[in-house]
Amino acid sequence: MEEHGRLLDVLGNETRRRILLLLTKRPYFVSELSKELGVGQKAILEHLRILESAGLIEGRIEKIPRGRPRKYYQIKRGIRLEVLLTPYSFGTEMYEPKAPRQTKEYEEIKQLIKSQEPIEEKIRELSSFLSEIEQKIDEYMRMKSELEDVRMLTETYIKSLMRRIARESEEQFDELLKEFEDILPREILEDLKRIKRELI
Repeated sequence: MEEHGRLLDVLGNETRRRILLLLTKRPYFVSELSKELGVGQKAILEHLRILESAGLIEGRIEKIPRGRPRKYYQIKRGIRLEVLLTPYSFGTEMYEPKAPRQTKEYEEIKQLIKSQEPIEEKIRELSSFLSEIEQKIDEYMRMKSELEDVRMLTETYIKSLMRRIARESEEQFDELLKEFEDILPREILEDLKRIKRELI
């Protein structure tokens, strides 16, 4: 959660978000970013330092035929940061893409890329494949949303139940907390300990 919070702070700045958006297109050097964004080079350097410190970008030196070498900046790591905010909980989850597993879809796209078909046919097949993948992603996201709702309902009920037990019996509350501390997610355990401090 500490790293997630730090990333939220880093990404909360509009100029840094605009820098990252530009870097998704190609590597840039400082004066290019300054000109593109209309921000002074000193400020750009400070934003780049923060992004580099967060591990989101990296710099590389490139020699040019004339003049001093230039330092280009590029995206270093891909992440997806999700924020969950409900009347009952607040949290963040971060996902970093790994090398693709050797799934059926992965093998299929490798074959499509390697195929020697005419360009029009190849693009048609790739477009069709991309459409199928997008449908699967949409389906997964719907399922994920439904599961999130169920998870929230379950967490809320557990907290409500334990809050009632805490009011009735500190001993029983402690026993249940000890019994299920290896099963319950860490965030719920922290909430339950907070409930105990408030009610007992």
